Amino acid sequence: MDKDFSGFRDEQDSIRRLINIERELRYMKEVMLSLMDKQDRLKMENTVLKLRLVESEKVSAINLGLKEEIQEIKKQDKATCQNYENSLRSLQDKVQDGIVDRIEGGLGENKLKGL
Repeated sequence: MDKDFSGFRDEQDSIRRLINIERELRYMKEVMLSLMDKQDRLKMENTVLKLRLVESEKVSAINLGLKEEIQEIKKQDKATCQNYENSLRSLQDKVQDGIVDRIEGGLGENKLKGL
């Protein structure tokens, strides 16, 4: 009375394989959901970073414009300072000539030129 149970074993192996495949599919589904969530988070972060980049570029352009304006103001200030220095020297020379004229009794170079 030997009964052949080989078919039963084959069926049992097939069921085990199916169970394992179902587990793998569930695991793969969880992994995919996790990856999709992560992708969504990364897309949001990317969008935020792009907005920050746009703002940074705007600020950078403003800074560049301000630097150019500052350089122009520095050039103008330098020219104005040189003009003031020249005017001051001229006034100092005139004052010095006036002092010399008084010391010489009013017959300094300026007085002699006038004669």
